[in-house]
Amino acid sequence: MDRYRLIRWSLALGASGFAAVCAVYFVINIIPGVIPDALIEKVREPDLLKYPQAKRCADCHKDIFDAWKKSRHSVAWVSEGYVKATENHSKEKCLNCHIPTTVFPGEKPQPRLKHRDDGIYCVPCHVKNDAMHGPYDILSPPHPTKQDDAYRTAKFCSACHQKTYKQWQATGSKKTCQACHMQRKLQRLTQSFPKSLLHAKREVADHSFPKREITEVDIAVTGSFGKRVFELELTNLNVPHWVPTADNGDPRMYLYTTFFDEAGKAIDEYKEILAPQQDTALPYKKPVQYRYLVGNGVHRAELLIQYTPAWSKEKTDVKRVHFSR
Repeated sequence: MDRYRLIRWSLALGASGFAAVCAVYFVINIIPGVIPDALIEKVREPDLLKYPQAKRCADCHKDIFDAWKKSRHSVAWVSEGYVKATENHSKEKCLNCHIPTTVFPGEKPQPRLKHRDDGIYCVPCHVKNDAMHGPYDILSPPHPTKQDDAYRTAKFCSACHQKTYKQWQATGSKKTCQACHMQRKLQRLTQSFPKSLLHAKREVADHSFPKREITEVDIAVTGSFGKRVFELELTNLNVPHWVPTADNGDPRMYLYTTFFDEAGKAIDEYKEILAPQQDTALPYKKPVQYRYLVGNGVHRAELLIQYTPAWSKEKTDVKRVHFSR
């Protein structure tokens, strides 16, 4: 009899525990306002609002931290390219966006003195007015959290990416920066047990901020031979800002046009640089024309477009096209 009594007690205890977890889950996700502030304050972790390093955020938000570590934001202060371009951090105009203090939509941030090696990280974007700000209205026991819909808008990115933001505005596109560079997937906001079980899964943005690859379908190319000329036209079909784009970096596309005679011997080659810093990048859905003089011996033209990002000298092929006379 004692054995069966023990089993009943164990089942009852398990059921009670499960019911308690369900109740806590329901309160936190459905009616968080019923929990007294005094009770929540007892489990706060005050150092989270005192400008901690990025690794402190990883204690709970490991997946987001790991994604951020792969991003260009995480090396904004320490990358070899940045150190060289700023002559060992001596160019002050770059400080605001490479080591921002607090980021507000549409406002150029001020540079900070603390934790500079973390570059652009969690705290400058999310800690404001003694609370953690983000796109969701949730109860987070370690720190107060405030919902802010600005995190879903392109204007938030404009604090630093001002030129690209203006290019995007001019297109009239409804697709935000986040749609391409912070795509969302359903997952948990925290990975720290048991905190990870307290909240429902939500759409979490990719904090690796992946650059969008430029592919052959993004650039339309037309070309035609005239009597003594070859006319070429390039159009950025799909990317709702200049291609390439950058506020201060120097990404480039290269356009090589080579002319061959009937035997396949190269006669002439022309090189064009498509770069934002030279105002030669491709605008959205606005054709850009090039015109080359050619002799009677030219039989065909071969076009090659290559791309290199601001932080690399490695060129990748985007598109190759042939035109016959």
